Amino acid sequence: MTAPPDVPAPGTSYLRLVLDADLRLLAAAGQLRQHWSAHAASIGLSGAQAKVLLSLAPREEIPMRRLAERLDYDASNLTGVVDRLQRRGAIERSQGPADRRVKTLRLTPAGERLREQFWRGLTEDPGPLAPLAEADLRELTRLLALLGPGG
Repeated sequence: MTAPPDVPAPGTSYLRLVLDADLRLLAAAGQLRQHWSAHAASIGLSGAQAKVLLSLAPREEIPMRRLAERLDYDASNLTGVVDRLQRRGAIERSQGPADRRVKTLRLTPAGERLREQFWRGLTEDPGPLAPLAEADLRELTRLLALLGPGG
């Protein structure tokens, strides 16, 4: 990804480096999303479905609204993803014990297996990071850690 040619360049060499790093990180993030989506598709899932499966721990029962918050999704957008996972037998939806209006979700045994299958496939394939040597990966990880938790 590059900056559009018709916009002004940043005013300092530091800010030009920041922009270059930002654009390269965005391009890498796009490649990582494609890698994620390809692994999800290989087992018949969308990227969003894989994300939902990984966000649910085995034997955890969670209200749908809390899962939406955890994923930073709008609850109404999550409904379609959950519906497809439920039709596949990967998620079970039930009424909350204290409030029947609250829908809770949990992985089924089939959902746990699907979750594990996705994770194993994803983690055994270096994907876009394959060209990096082990020392380069250590350095990249160290630098990304400087950006803060999860980043």
